[in-house]
Amino acid sequence: MKILTERVPAQRAQTGLLVLALPAGDSPADVAAVDHASGGRLLAEARQRLDDPTRRGSVFVFQSHGMLAAEAVALVGMGSDDLTAVSAWRRLGAQATTLARSHRLSRVAVSLAAAPAGAARTNAAGATAEGALLGLSGVRSRRSKPEPAGPEELLLVGVGPGPAVERVLKRARAVGEATWLARDLIATPATELPPAEFARRAQAAARSVGLEVRVHGEPELHRLGMNAILAVGRGSEHPPCLIELIYRGGGKRRRPLGARHLAFVGKGITFDSGGLSLKTPSGMEIQKRDMAGGAAVLGAMVAIARLGLPIDVRGVIPAAENMPDGRAYRPGDILTIFGGKTVEVRNTDAEGRLVLADALAWVSAGAGEPEKPRFVVDLATLTGAVSVALGREVAALLGTDRGLIGDLLEIGRETDERSWELPLIDEYLPGLRSDIADLKNTGDGGAGTIFGALFLREFTGGLPWAHLDIAGVAWADKARACTPRGAAGFGVRTLVALAERAAHRRSRTATRARVSPSPAARGSSRGPSGRRR
Repeated sequence: MKILTERVPAQRAQTGLLVLALPAGDSPADVAAVDHASGGRLLAEARQRLDDPTRRGSVFVFQSHGMLAAEAVALVGMGSDDLTAVSAWRRLGAQATTLARSHRLSRVAVSLAAAPAGAARTNAAGATAEGALLGLSGVRSRRSKPEPAGPEELLLVGVGPGPAVERVLKRARAVGEATWLARDLIATPATELPPAEFARRAQAAARSVGLEVRVHGEPELHRLGMNAILAVGRGSEHPPCLIELIYRGGGKRRRPLGARHLAFVGKGITFDSGGLSLKTPSGMEIQKRDMAGGAAVLGAMVAIARLGLPIDVRGVIPAAENMPDGRAYRPGDILTIFGGKTVEVRNTDAEGRLVLADALAWVSAGAGEPEKPRFVVDLATLTGAVSVALGREVAALLGTDRGLIGDLLEIGRETDERSWELPLIDEYLPGLRSDIADLKNTGDGGAGTIFGALFLREFTGGLPWAHLDIAGVAWADKARACTPRGAAGFGVRTLVALAERAAHRRSRTATRARVSPSPAARGSSRGPSGRRR
């Protein structure tokens, strides 16, 4: 979709559909101007048809019949939303492309005049563009007669070209298209996406943006001692692998990753039958989505590379297919995870935590680099229990570092990828202890989401770590604010925003270090401890 900007009054925007934000209270200037051009019919008919056209989510479409440059106008109720908040404009952008698609229009315009002029309007432009891209599925249609994918052009009215606008639009496109990549992978039938094909598509996407990519196959997994990934994949005719993506912050290739690099790990089970602990038929229907965490990590890494963020990032995806055959791993098996801890298998359908254990232990140990990561974040469709606890709108967040947890909660609110923190309750740990191994892969009793996270924590080496259980939000049974029905691509925006924060903080720290005077320059007014005498 082509994204254009034009600094013209809304009533003069040449487009198939003009979308206007209508908040509670007085009508913004653009709505008033368009209403005046329509002879007062726009607002009069909206109030006649709807009890409250300003109510958040309400939509009124007005056919202009030549009174305006646009063929039709859509008033979208914003309620009491703060129109300086990017989340409000992101949702409006998604609604704009959804409306244009439903009306089979090739061009849609969104007026940004309701956003305050200056930086707030620039940010609104970026958020609207991002939402417009997110409002489109991005998934390749497999229907014999595909429906229109959506509008071909988005016109942002009320902003003109300039470095700041170009920057936010570049970010919007990077994030939007990376989410499309993740969604398309998640929606791909498992027969078309075994681990090797997942790796091939990851290689193609990574190389298109200059990411380094390594695929560790069975021989390398044996050499590294990643016995859990090997065991989970053993029952399939398609061998497992570990996909590794490396972004070196725009620096030289092949140099060691810095001590402040970030690590993202995504579960990549390309199909989960449950193994010998077989799922029910209904439980298997959408298990092609079980690699949604890995897809999000791949999408985020591609976006980070396109944005050229000044920070080192490693993305790791343990990929396997969990199937039952004569070679499949069994309940009662003992697996030695990378680093030496042993796990008794109680349920082969708790396979995600096993492949993640190998990957987390490897990444937390440095993964062959001289420096360990600053923090580790993993994303996984880990437990059915998370949907019971939080439903289909919110991911579960658990972790060991208050700063990292706080960042992810705040980012979730900003990006419309909400998460809710659940506690890591140490009193539950005995439920993971095995009589014959260090751990078992299922807990005793309920609290399945917490038990899953407690298990993963055992393999993080004490590093700051956070876990997002996205089993409830990876697939949308119905359309949500910025997610059409189907594969959601949840987590791409979160990881990109987290990397941006880390890069910004690193830049601020470096700037303070450059401008701070040395102890010698400060003279003898301070003692050896730094305190004033």
